[in-house]
Amino acid sequence: MTTANITIDRRAALKARHRQAILDAAAALIRERGKPRFSVDELAERADVARRTVFNHFSSLDDIVQITCTRVLTDAVDEFRAATRAAPTGGSRHALFSEIAAAVQGMDLPSVIAYLWGVLAEDGEDGRSESAMQNVFAHATDQLSMEIAGRSDELDQLEVEVLVSSLMNGVAVAARHWITRTGASLDPASRGIWDELLARLLASVRAGYAAPA
Repeated sequence: MTTANITIDRRAALKARHRQAILDAAAALIRERGKPRFSVDELAERADVARRTVFNHFSSLDDIVQITCTRVLTDAVDEFRAATRAAPTGGSRHALFSEIAAAVQGMDLPSVIAYLWGVLAEDGEDGRSESAMQNVFAHATDQLSMEIAGRSDELDQLEVEVLVSSLMNGVAVAARHWITRTGASLDPASRGIWDELLARLLASVRAGYAAPA
């Protein structure tokens, strides 16, 4: 490896560390304050980087908050990955949907949704909060589509993306109804309501992927 290549690798590694430090600092500040209420200067100080470094990586504080929230949902995608790693590939579309549905039911999505809503909701700005939630779910849809691609001989990439989009859009809609009915609380009763909404969602989407009679 040449000296130039070593220099480039070191710069790339430093940029990656700075980006990770900024996101970790944002997550820590959100946990401490319950909301993304901090300035760029506070974030830079917590991440131990210069103010200008923050804007070298991100366009705005809103961008940082969105990506931080996406990482929370990514953890749920990782749960899906772990749950399906041992499952056989190449099955029917019905089997693939059943596999995905079981994994989604096994996720602690109420905790994820409650966190996202607590972070993204702003007083008097429910429309903006809902849009931010949809953006976060859109990122998760892309990740799930990549994860699932190739797991069924019957579905090509387009059909996989349609399946995942149908499911994740449905989860986002169910999340909105759940928040309206429960205020995003995490008691047993509210979790029961989530289970009911998710069951109805899966039954509705499954109708398009049912096994032939």
